[in-house]
Formats: sequence, structure tokens, C-alpha cells
Amino acid sequence: MDNLEMLFLLSGVALFLFFIIGIILYLLTALGLYGLAKTEDTGNQWFAFIPLLQFYIVGKILKEIKISNYTVPQLELVLPIAPIAVFIAGSILGIMPLIGGLLGLVLNLAFVIFTIIVMFNFYKRYKGDNATLMTVLSVILFFMGPIYVFCLRNVKPLK
Repeated sequence: MDNLEMLFLLSGVALFLFFIIGIILYLLTALGLYGLAKTEDTGNQWFAFIPLLQFYIVGKILKEIKISNYTVPQLELVLPIAPIAVFIAGSILGIMPLIGGLLGLVLNLAFVIFTIIVMFNFYKRYKGDNATLMTVLSVILFFMGPIYVFCLRNVKPLK
């Protein structure tokens, strides 16, 4: 077996491992959100197993969030629609040279910040003062978010 064949073999093994890890993280998130949806009695708990509709479950649980002086209402609609809107707007902006790319970058950055704020509010609902640490770890270590959601599946909200 020469070096190129070994490289392909190792790449295939790494790809397979990433796929398995992705499936495990998806299942942790889905099972965690399913448990939370049952605990919170949101209805449509099965939405937890459909990736885009997982945002609906989070929105139903949080209902609304406050960002500075602005309250984002109907989070169960905003959260699933936001990534679609950002994708469509980014695609349209990508057609425009330079300025479109910069606007698309700003739009994506705003969406990431919004997602982090939602994540913080989600953790704060269940863990209070630990929400900051959980949010930071979820952002830095991508696998911690699904683990936290799974661990919260049977927890009652603090409020």
C-alpha cells in the first residue's frame, strides 16, 4: 500500500467517524429537545427530530427574548424562518460585487450573534447563573451544545 492509498484510507475513516459523531450529536439534540418539549407541554414534540423544526421547539419553549430594549415576539416562528431568510438574502447579496459580500458577512454575523443570545436565554431558563459558561462552552466546543440539551431533557425551568 503506497502513501496515496493510505491517505485515501485515512480520509475515508476520518469521514466515516465525522459522520457517526454527527449522527450521535443530532440524536442527543433531538432526544433532549423531545424531552424538553414533553416537559414544557409545547405540543408537536416530534418536531424535535426534524433539524429545522428543532428551532420551533426552542421558540415554543422560550416564547420571546429581550435584546436590549427590543423584545423578539413569536420566537417559534422567528427561529425556523431566520436561517432560511439569511440564506436567501445572502444568496441575493452574493450577486452584488464587494458591497453584497460585505452586507452578507454582516447579515451572517448578526444571525450568529442572535443565535448565541437565544442559546444563552435557553440555558438561563434551566440553569440560571451557569448559562454564561454553558453558552461559551457550546460556542467554543461544538459538541457541548447537544450534550447540554440532552442533559436538560427532564429538567423543569427555574421560572
